[in-house]
Amino acid sequence: MLKEYVIALLLLGTAFSAEAQNRSLDSLQTVLAAMPATSDTTLLRERAWVLFLISGEYSDVLQDYENGRVYARQALSIYQRLGRTKGVANAFHAIAYCYTRQSRYPESIDTFLLSYRAFERLRDTASMTLAASLIADNYVNMTHNEDKAKQYARLCFDLSARAKRPHGLCACGVLLGSIFVSMEQLDSARLQLHQTLALVEAGGSSILLPSVYIAMSLIEEKDKKYEAQLEWLLKTEAFYRDRSDQRFLISDANYLLALFRCYLNLGDLSNARRYQKLAAKIIDKVEDLTYSERYYVDLSRLAEIENRPADALRYFKLHIEARDSINNMEKTRLVTQTQMNYDFERKQAAQAAVQERELALRDARNQQQRLIFGFIMLALLGAAAFGFYAYRQKQERRRSELELANLRAQINPHFIFNCLNSIYRYTKERDTDTAARYLQKFSSLLRLVLENSRSEKITLARDLEALQLYADIEGLRFKEKLQFSIDMDPEIDPSFVEIPGMLIQPHVENAIWHGLMHRSTGGSIVVRLRQPAEHLLRIEIEDNGIGRAAAAELASKSALTRKSLGQKITAERLKATGKLAHTETIDLYDTEGNAAGTRIVLDVPL
Repeated sequence: MLKEYVIALLLLGTAFSAEAQNRSLDSLQTVLAAMPATSDTTLLRERAWVLFLISGEYSDVLQDYENGRVYARQALSIYQRLGRTKGVANAFHAIAYCYTRQSRYPESIDTFLLSYRAFERLRDTASMTLAASLIADNYVNMTHNEDKAKQYARLCFDLSARAKRPHGLCACGVLLGSIFVSMEQLDSARLQLHQTLALVEAGGSSILLPSVYIAMSLIEEKDKKYEAQLEWLLKTEAFYRDRSDQRFLISDANYLLALFRCYLNLGDLSNARRYQKLAAKIIDKVEDLTYSERYYVDLSRLAEIENRPADALRYFKLHIEARDSINNMEKTRLVTQTQMNYDFERKQAAQAAVQERELALRDARNQQQRLIFGFIMLALLGAAAFGFYAYRQKQERRRSELELANLRAQINPHFIFNCLNSIYRYTKERDTDTAARYLQKFSSLLRLVLENSRSEKITLARDLEALQLYADIEGLRFKEKLQFSIDMDPEIDPSFVEIPGMLIQPHVENAIWHGLMHRSTGGSIVVRLRQPAEHLLRIEIEDNGIGRAAAAELASKSALTRKSLGQKITAERLKATGKLAHTETIDLYDTEGNAAGTRIVLDVPL
């Protein structure tokens, strides 16, 4: 029963063979023949894909696994040449699958491991889970390897749990429980399958319910608890009604034979005959003597109970013939398997010996290199220490100079003068509430700027607080004509993200003075914060001002000087801290091609 559950796992991660089945082999061969011999990367990638599809046609449709491997290896060679890790991983997977279908289990395991490692580099957890499940299946098929099978089944389970994939978690739970059944560890199987059933019923993956029920029924049958077995099988019945899909022949045969055998064990001959007739309709379609052998022995029992000795003898002879054929096939397989296992173990031992020799030679070379390196280091240590000390002193002086320059740039005299002048104007106009609000925000901003300037890095929350105060002050000064907003990704926690202080403010100031100041109706500025990668913060400052071209014509000499100074100091501070931010300026236009503002994009390493 294990393979049926492994097939369920196939639904988790890959669909490349399904697509291949929809293509004609002749058409694909024609396309391949028409492709020119070339070194062009795009054409080579297309050729590899066609080879991959042809491999799928041979292995999945025609069951010609030898040719399937040949074409998959050709695809693999091209993908390796191009450095296409995903293609390499899928090609290894296809080759390993062919080995499995040929009962070449050691080679299949080796190749699935190569596929697993490639998927691991891609962080493709679904495909890693699939590869591990098929490795487990191969170890089950190899004699005396149940512990290895259990190891990789647990790996499947852990991968699905780590990725928080309910379907994968449930499928791997069924796989692990089925391995426990095959190992006759019924208590462990029962515990595992009950846990999996709880996950499935909680919404993990209802499609796996029949797999869980069938596995539970096998446990009860092994314990000779036929009433309990029947309860599990009847729960499964709804999933097997009116199914004509050829892909489910094996699972349907297993289900019907299990019910036939269960009713026979219970002495319910009426239902036994009913399910025997249903099983008979599909048993010949299943090209596996194992099912015929089980069917005939149960049919012989039924005939014996019904006092039909001639039929009982005839069915028993058919059972013996099927069993002998299976035994002969098994003997051949075991001989081949023994040789393969021997070759596999010898190969592993040889690899281990080679690795051991390489490690010994590497250690000797490393020891020699360490001695040479030690002498060199003794000669250079004094000069390096002195040079490093001098460099650190220079860096510290430069950093202090930049901090002071940055403080001057953020609290420039023009800004302070304009703020004080506005406060004075509101006081003179007897608008004391606005004046008080203005003064409160101005003093809060000065306090934050002075505090933030003492640290090389501050939290994003503190920087945004200072930025909001600055924007509020400018909004008051422009009589509420300035619309300012901050759009931050909810996944970002500003309390834990650290950046150089006052990083955004110079760009906002530049947008106001050069983009919005010349608009009679005011304007808007939006600051967007995103985190496209773990160690990268993306900051966008977008305004709907007059655009850079118009601003260049209107800007005063002092304004240009101030802009250049603020941005230059910010760039030098980032460089001094070892953080080189990527800055991009984008001109915005409306649908008629008129200037519609400017967007500054800052990519800041964290």
